[in-house]
Amino acid sequence: MRKYFLLSAVALLSISTANATTDYAEVTARATIEVAGTFECDDIDFGTIVVKQNNGGMVVGDPLIEGTIGSASPDFISATGSPYSFCTVLPQDTQEYRTLLKNSNGDSLSLVTMVDNSSVYSELTIPAKVKAGEYTGAFTVTVTY
Repeated sequence: MRKYFLLSAVALLSISTANATTDYAEVTARATIEVAGTFECDDIDFGTIVVKQNNGGMVVGDPLIEGTIGSASPDFISATGSPYSFCTVLPQDTQEYRTLLKNSNGDSLSLVTMVDNSSVYSELTIPAKVKAGEYTGAFTVTVTY
């Protein structure tokens, strides 16, 4: 009896292997690569901004007076630079870039830059009780045409 059971089991295994099917799929992979050229933009240099000690938060920059910096805050005293930049190529549509300027201690200022077909303008948000120091940062302007 045992002999017939083993023979039956072997027969079933060989039948199931004989009836096995194999499926397959072909997969297409694709990549599009564009090589970007370069163009030049002037640095945005707000210069030295002087604010009162224990200042309140403020936005620095004046889009109406090109080449000058101003703020409506009573804690703003003066600035020597400009919120503007010039790029040799500008996009036809308006683009907004946001970045942080940081000092060596990790304190940060928020910079919002608008780039369009006629100008590059930035506004700098200075937090309350800002710490003195040199703040720097960078962002990449892209133009697709």
